[in-house]
Amino acid sequence: MTMRFNLQLSIPLLFFIFLVGCGGGSGDSSDGYATPSEVKSEDVETTPVEGASDAEGTLEDDNSPAFVLTSDSFTDGNAIPLLNACTALGGTNTSPQFSWANPPAETAGYALIMDDETSTCEAEPLSCVHWALFNIPASTTSLDSDLDISTIDGAVEGYSYIPTIDYEGPCPPSVHSYKTTIYALDSSMAEVPANPTFTRSMFTSEFSNNILGQAEIVGTFTPDSSPSQETFSVTVADNNNGPGRVYVINGQQKSSLTLNAGTKYIFTHPAGHPLRFSTTADGTNSNGSEYTLGVDRSTSGTTEIEVTSSTPATLYYYCSLHAGMGGTATISGAGSSGTRY
Repeated sequence: MTMRFNLQLSIPLLFFIFLVGCGGGSGDSSDGYATPSEVKSEDVETTPVEGASDAEGTLEDDNSPAFVLTSDSFTDGNAIPLLNACTALGGTNTSPQFSWANPPAETAGYALIMDDETSTCEAEPLSCVHWALFNIPASTTSLDSDLDISTIDGAVEGYSYIPTIDYEGPCPPSVHSYKTTIYALDSSMAEVPANPTFTRSMFTSEFSNNILGQAEIVGTFTPDSSPSQETFSVTVADNNNGPGRVYVINGQQKSSLTLNAGTKYIFTHPAGHPLRFSTTADGTNSNGSEYTLGVDRSTSGTTEIEVTSSTPATLYYYCSLHAGMGGTATISGAGSSGTRY
């Protein structure tokens, strides 16, 4: 018997089988497949990209401006002006100007320390601190040159290495570097009492939990190898205020002089009235002894003295042959003990 395939009848049959096999479009998704509208967000498993959140945080940090400390007096890594150095080296002991910007968030106050840790300073008890300021308000973002600390409400100064409660300018025997650090402090930082003693390392160690950030600037100072020089022409005249003769300097009888450490002074005087120095008023005429450290009187009619930081704070000039002729010489930037940096 021969079977014939009727194409017209077969097509509807095949279509029916296809619909049954695929669910017939009935909307029943029990076979495990879902339409896009049936997919819920909580059903979607995602794999985080390792380091993605870290990269975003780094980007924010990179875009944040850095906490910086600058100075109108000098630039980072360069020379500190003579104006800001000690008087013994020809400076005026004037504090530099400082400004800071972009402190960390939540900064409630500041502290500033300038020190020299160049050898041999690192072995010193105060590590050669030249300036220390504490309790600086958060509203203050700069310090004027030649600062008057009383203009900053609540601020106090700490001991320098001298030790003094004040700014002490660079005074090194050779080239030294000076680092100034501004510390941004949080609101839990206790008020520092007056006249404290802190080097940078001491401060960071004691208040590490209060320091939000810090910024630094470094300056150098190189002393002039030769001291400056000044000459006084000394004459002799009758005493206007009593008997005898007296020295006349700068037009004044028995003039009171101010001599600066770091300077050589040359006194030219009549050979018959030799000028000398002593730590006693009227010197050898009053049973005192002659001061000779740094003094050269090898040339007749001339007496030279090189004033240094170790020169006594007060000297008296006098005539070694006649009593009552001299006066007082006050030494600026001298009379301190120990080596200066």
